[in-house]
Amino acid sequence: MTSDMEVLFVGLVFLIVFAASQIFVLPTLGTSQTDRRKLKQRLEGIILAHGASETSIIEEKYLNRLGPVERRLERLPGMPELRTLLEQAGKQQIAYRFALYVLLASGGITLTVWIYSHHLIMTLAAFIFMAILPIVRLKKQKSKRLTTFEEQLPEALQMMSRALRAGYPFSQCMNLVSTEMSEPISQEFGITYEEINYGRDVGVAFALMIERVPSLSLKAMATAIVIQRETGGNLSEVLLKISAVLSGRFKLQRRIKTLSAEGILSAWVMLLLPLALFAIVNMITPEYYKPVYDSPDKMMYFYVFMGLELIAVFWIRIIINIDA
Repeated sequence: MTSDMEVLFVGLVFLIVFAASQIFVLPTLGTSQTDRRKLKQRLEGIILAHGASETSIIEEKYLNRLGPVERRLERLPGMPELRTLLEQAGKQQIAYRFALYVLLASGGITLTVWIYSHHLIMTLAAFIFMAILPIVRLKKQKSKRLTTFEEQLPEALQMMSRALRAGYPFSQCMNLVSTEMSEPISQEFGITYEEINYGRDVGVAFALMIERVPSLSLKAMATAIVIQRETGGNLSEVLLKISAVLSGRFKLQRRIKTLSAEGILSAWVMLLLPLALFAIVNMITPEYYKPVYDSPDKMMYFYVFMGLELIAVFWIRIIINIDA
């Protein structure tokens, strides 16, 4: 195998493994694309109904502590989305500084690879990898934080229900969750409690909370609370029933994840088997693939193989992903 083919093969292996590792990560309590779209529309509708200037007091404090130059940097394209991702991942870091650190680290690694290899494709691949890796890590941390929040939510609703029965006002129930429970639900309920005490409308406060924690379960809770405050009723009983439903849904999703583990393992074997056989045959009998290396269409063969592998990844994802 020539050096160019070796680089191409290593890049292909990395691409397939990276794509599979991202696509096979099933969310503990995922929502479908339709649910996420409806969630976003409802969120925007609630905020716009109380004025387009409704922003989180946490975001206002965040921007107020920055200087004029830093504020301009924070308004650059992509910075608001990055700031939201950092918040959802639980990171208290300024967005433009995070982007600057990633750019400097990517540039340093890329320069090192170029000095030692002088290979354009490998250098470009190193830059892309180092630029994407922190974002992938943030998304994994966001997913883990959201999963933990989903696990804590039924217990938080039960605590609020007991506090309401004991005679606590609703805002103090929110504060009780923020002081008695652990991260991340304590932080998010504490922020929402501050929003409500600040004078924010309850619907807007919960809409901003959903923006920070895009959870379908949280949306169900917030909708029930907003409707109850408008129409009346026994909020304690409503929260208790929502808690029971969420607990059952969480158990069902855990069971589905356990049952789909075998399918994920089979998918890894099916995807990596062609790559492993290709590498083994090249080591044992290098002449076997010589007609392919000498063919003028060798790149087309690799592109077709790469395309089929990626199609297999997405197809298997559709089969093993069950939305509950």
